[in-house]
Amino acid sequence: MRVLDRLPRGTVVIGGGLAINGITAYAFITIVARTLGPEAYNPIGLLWAIGFLLGPGLFQPLEQEVARIVASRGSAAGTLPVVRRAAAIGLAISLVLVACSLLASRWLIDGLFDGEPLLLVGMLMLVIGFGAGHLARGLLAGTNRFGAYSRYLLGDGVSRLALVVVMVLIGVRSSGPFGIAHGLAPVLGILIALAPERRLFTDGEPVPWSELSRAMGSLLAASLATAFLLNVSPLAVQVLADDQQGDAAGIFLNALLIARIPLFFFQAVQASLLPRLSALAAAGRYDEMWHELRHLLALVVAAGGLAVVGFGLLGPFVVETAFGSGFAVSSRDMALLAVSSAGLMIALTFAQALIACRAQGRMALSWVAGVVAFPIAVSFGSDLFLRVELALIVSVVVSSVLMALMLERRLHGEGVSVRKNGAG
Repeated sequence: MRVLDRLPRGTVVIGGGLAINGITAYAFITIVARTLGPEAYNPIGLLWAIGFLLGPGLFQPLEQEVARIVASRGSAAGTLPVVRRAAAIGLAISLVLVACSLLASRWLIDGLFDGEPLLLVGMLMLVIGFGAGHLARGLLAGTNRFGAYSRYLLGDGVSRLALVVVMVLIGVRSSGPFGIAHGLAPVLGILIALAPERRLFTDGEPVPWSELSRAMGSLLAASLATAFLLNVSPLAVQVLADDQQGDAAGIFLNALLIARIPLFFFQAVQASLLPRLSALAAAGRYDEMWHELRHLLALVVAAGGLAVVGFGLLGPFVVETAFGSGFAVSSRDMALLAVSSAGLMIALTFAQALIACRAQGRMALSWVAGVVAFPIAVSFGSDLFLRVELALIVSVVVSSVLMALMLERRLHGEGVSVRKNGAG
């Protein structure tokens, strides 16, 4: 069987969009940093970090539930009832975030954004844009419109880069306008993705509020826990470093960014996997669902193994080439970071399957268990990088194992023998 045959439909198309989105993101950061200089760039970096925390952390559940419900209902049931319910929930979350941001506006502007109010405006635009963007992505994934999903990624990345290039050419040298460009990009991505689509919004059977709302709490907890595991390690290095290790967090973060490259592209698998598994689960085809999941897991394990070997051998060279000799790390560090990234891909695969089986609570509990394991594991050892790397691996393993066990139990309840099918 060819490798591509093991990937869910749409993975390659979305992967292409992610690749361009990633390249344009790095180009945006590089241009703004070189234009403003390190000190003036700092609030833009904070805006970037806050934006990605708000996006996946708070609105990813909306995308997941819309994709699951639309895919499980089928095209005949209509998409508009789902969109209306999801839009109301997304609007409520956005309004709460906007209200909290306005109440804390003075602290945000002076404490984080270096006295630049336009960066707060950019952050509010990001909140609204990410909410609408994740809703649109869920609808496109649920209806198998993966080309349009990829266009969203292209539109978001290319428009952000185009706006900043124009600003630099006309002589902009302050952070505020760059923040506005960053905040406007998701909205432009939505327009570019949806404008060519026809019969995307179709009326049909009503959707009860409980269909969306009953799982949102579990998905939100899981999303925030996932964001914690994705971002906690550099913060842990910063907290644990002594006075002679003031640059340790930055060194660790850059190494982590390189080791996470496979995880970045795994987003394409995530986006196309959930609708497919949800449709199979809704049809009661659990044996076929496990068959597809087993083949994907084999591919993820193989890719993860290659990443561990590759980053262990070449990772230090890549880091030094990209960031300079001051950011040098060891082969051990890169290999262990690659192990944690591979473990996260496995955990995310199990998580999609549990969501498809409507076991969001079990999935959330598994992620939370991983979060609890991190501070316990990081308390052992004395080598700064090693203790954080091992704690991250322990956390990911705890979450993955719990999800695997809970998925087995869920499928066993549907009459599927995971061990028997897995052996075959």
